[in-house]
Amino acid sequence: MSPMDELNELFRSFRHSSWRWECQGEYAVDEAKLQRWRDGLPPDLAAKRPWLDFIGGLVADGKTWQRVRMLTEPLTEYLQWMLENTQTNVDAGEDIRWIEQSTAQQLAMPDYDFYLFDDRLVAIMRFDDDKLLSRVETSSDESVVAEHRAYRDKVWPQARPHTDDLAGTS
Repeated sequence: MSPMDELNELFRSFRHSSWRWECQGEYAVDEAKLQRWRDGLPPDLAAKRPWLDFIGGLVADGKTWQRVRMLTEPLTEYLQWMLENTQTNVDAGEDIRWIEQSTAQQLAMPDYDFYLFDDRLVAIMRFDDDKLLSRVETSSDESVVAEHRAYRDKVWPQARPHTDDLAGTS
């Protein structure tokens, strides 16, 4: 099973809450989508619709989908693009917040991305040199879960909710 298939299975199987720490300055993305943004064109909402509908369905079922994205210093092109293209995700029901890299470092946040599902399962995401997801390491070990809940609990109140004025951060 591919790492993305593993994550998709976790997305389909959690019961109450999904929370993500997202701290890479860049991820492998569809270059055409990024080029649309560079060209000043609006995002292709038809291509994004399956994800937005998925999130909307989760939220309609009473599940929460939250994430904190770290803003690198200086801000990468990828994150500038994300700042300008996140509102549709928020409108679909994602609670996305942002935190500066220096604040995340002060909070001793990890340098890897992870999901916390239902406060009982951690999925650590590992990326290769090409910024592609290469591995997902899951753990339901109580001490590992407690450590990652503690990360969430200290960064969440410090992170700013996404609003249109955050696009000015770039």
